[in-house]
Amino acid sequence: MLLVLLPLLLLSASSIAAPTQLQFESASPSAAQSAPQQRASDLDFTPITAVKENERFTDLNPDVELVALKKEKHGKGNIVFTAGQRISGDKLLVNNYDDESFTKAVDLEVLMKYPSASGTGSTLTSIEIYVDSSANEADAYFTAGGIGKTTASLLLTSDQTRTFSYEAFFYGY
Repeated sequence: MLLVLLPLLLLSASSIAAPTQLQFESASPSAAQSAPQQRASDLDFTPITAVKENERFTDLNPDVELVALKKEKHGKGNIVFTAGQRISGDKLLVNNYDDESFTKAVDLEVLMKYPSASGTGSTLTSIEIYVDSSANEADAYFTAGGIGKTTASLLLTSDQTRTFSYEAFFYGY
């Protein structure tokens, strides 16, 4: 009898604690709609692309001011780029990962833009980009927007690399 009563008791306890569909539907819609919900599609980015000298972002956009992100090297090819800092109440807005290998060493670039053309930006508090490259050097720059704003455009570069991977995290509120 105990074997029959115990599962029934657990089942009734879980049904009391679990919210019903009616409770979900009657929740205040204004609270759910107060902050825009971000999706991975809220970040536009280019593939990791090999570039020649006359195809570089800086050659095609000579008037753009590049603002470097803070760079911290953690060994050969492992670099962390940061801007801003996490604050109480912020959240992960979007993140993106990509990697690429080349048969010979190339110069490469990646462009990222938050929010995407279809997105609504939240105020950015922090951006972290983790890079792993066969080259010993890489750089990351804001090309527009930035921390404290609702938009950011970034440029990642690495010269003479055969492998390159990155993961970018955008935080805000």
